Amino acid sequence: MEIKSNGTRIHVTQRGSGELALVFLHYYGGSSRTWDGVASELADRYRIVATDHRGWGDSAAPADGYRIADLAADAEGVIEALGLQRYVLVGHSMGGKVAQLIASRRPGGLEGLVLVAPSPPSPMLLPDEQRATLTGAYQSRESVEFVIDHVLTAKSLDAARREQVIEDSLKAAPQAKAAWPNVAMREDITAAVASIDAPTIVISGELDQVDRVATLQAELLPRIPHAAMHILPGTGHLSPLEAPAEVARVIARFVAAIEDKSAVCSLPEQVPVAFDAALNAGHLDAVLGMFSNQATMRLTNGEVVQESPAELRNRLAQLLTTRPRIRNKVRRVLTSGDIALVLLDWTLSVTLPDGQEHEERGTATQVMEKGRDGGWRLRISNPSGLN
Repeated sequence: MEIKSNGTRIHVTQRGSGELALVFLHYYGGSSRTWDGVASELADRYRIVATDHRGWGDSAAPADGYRIADLAADAEGVIEALGLQRYVLVGHSMGGKVAQLIASRRPGGLEGLVLVAPSPPSPMLLPDEQRATLTGAYQSRESVEFVIDHVLTAKSLDAARREQVIEDSLKAAPQAKAAWPNVAMREDITAAVASIDAPTIVISGELDQVDRVATLQAELLPRIPHAAMHILPGTGHLSPLEAPAEVARVIARFVAAIEDKSAVCSLPEQVPVAFDAALNAGHLDAVLGMFSNQATMRLTNGEVVQESPAELRNRLAQLLTTRPRIRNKVRRVLTSGDIALVLLDWTLSVTLPDGQEHEERGTATQVMEKGRDGGWRLRISNPSGLN
């Protein structure tokens, strides 16, 4: 279907049904059909809305208006025209930067934000030679194939998806192809992103060469401290095409948590309970969701993991291999504004490499902070207590 939005014509595909809609925004080089594999896994539960950015897919291609704010206004017009009352924004790469700007405006009805291999809110500064190469990346079948094989993917695409990427990349209007590397990529929306208060998850490919995990940890996560990150092993930049089922599963878990009100802990004392449940279930992403992505954690052996989401993920993943069982019992909660001090007693049992069971006990001191999404998370976790 076609929708008039922001002075232009935007092509929109829809499927599924439900009170909650998932609104998908595609990457530089894609179209609404980039999301077909992901959408097919979710359409039995949610209303799916996927747009073609102006100049891409089957949308109109005006001569100008390709800044992030223009693309955001196009998507906002579609949401308004469709009368969406409750929705989750899902943005990939360039679409992720657009989604960040929309979410920063705290629109009514927005219940969550999913950023898939998103372009960070800070400007991406490239040497002139690299920028020229990027500008010409989608000019011929051969150039697109080179980018697919050497930049965009870590997993081979099947023949149909590969051909789809080539077609979508070549079909776009010249002004749309030029605008991202020369204009929108250089835009700085970091000040705006600081206002995002919707529950947020970042899905990143472990082998992404475009918006690398390290880049997102440095340029995105500090600006959305309540955002959780999920890393897809062995996956590149085109995760919606390389690993659509996995992307859909992460989105489904995130959206389900929003719907059942478990996406955030609304009270500090709920965090230890949720932490126990996640750790005992061996659910790494859920455990990580209990932490601010600027957290500091002291391990039971005294080692400190400080403000490094990647290191925290690695350490907790190692812990989960020991099949841990934990029980936290809150002793006291002291709250002041958006900061809480929680004293608790804990018991941790693990299985050692020789198969023996090992148990530790202690009294912990935890500092929690309330995020912009209203959820409480661990900022400092010290299992050794005040000593």
